[in-house]
Amino acid sequence: MRSERWSSRTADLTLPERVAWVLGDDDGRPLSTLTEPAGLLVAAAMVELLLDASLLDAGASYRRGPVEVTDPLLRWVGEGLVSRGGAKADLQRAVTGPRGAQMIRRTMDRLVERGLAAREPRRVFGYLTMPVFGSALRVYEVDALHHDRAAVRAVLEGDEEPDEAVAMLVVLLHHGRRVPELSPSDPARAARRARAVADGRYVSLGVAQDIRRLVSPTVGAVLAALTATTVIGSDH
Repeated sequence: MRSERWSSRTADLTLPERVAWVLGDDDGRPLSTLTEPAGLLVAAAMVELLLDASLLDAGASYRRGPVEVTDPLLRWVGEGLVSRGGAKADLQRAVTGPRGAQMIRRTMDRLVERGLAAREPRRVFGYLTMPVFGSALRVYEVDALHHDRAAVRAVLEGDEEPDEAVAMLVVLLHHGRRVPELSPSDPARAARRARAVADGRYVSLGVAQDIRRLVSPTVGAVLAALTATTVIGSDH
């Protein structure tokens, strides 16, 4: 989702990529590919698909919408949801086990493909090992990361009102309990602000309606489907 508040270097990030990106370390230190829970990334992808009408909420199921999906990560999520009928009761398989692990890997791979981060070999017993699933990423575009994290903090700290793109990100961070990871000056106040945005406050009427009708319920449903199951598989 586009916003004039994002760095020009990251303007084209999809919402799941944006979630993973803003939760990166400010100093660019290695970021574990297992940092982000699959559920939060799947929820972010679904929110973008639903808002773009590429995916439709049909009550007990999801179905393809009239708008074609062009982004490969979003297309993969959408196809995975509707391939077996799109029943909401089957949502758990999208965020646990091998498919959930693939979501994490694919999202991190996109950050690498965009040149925002790179896989970093690890040294084991004095020998360099090739990056594998679960290896570290090092953020390359640290200035862009600083810029984007500051844009989100400005909303969390009440200095600015969120536009649509930032509001959707804040809703995801709230439901995923990740607001403290943005290092706000007053974590308690930031949490209250994020909760208010997730309730449809501090945003335009249209955005508030989308949050209440679509975004918060979707994120809640996806995260509820993510049980205590630990994501340990991979797509290799």
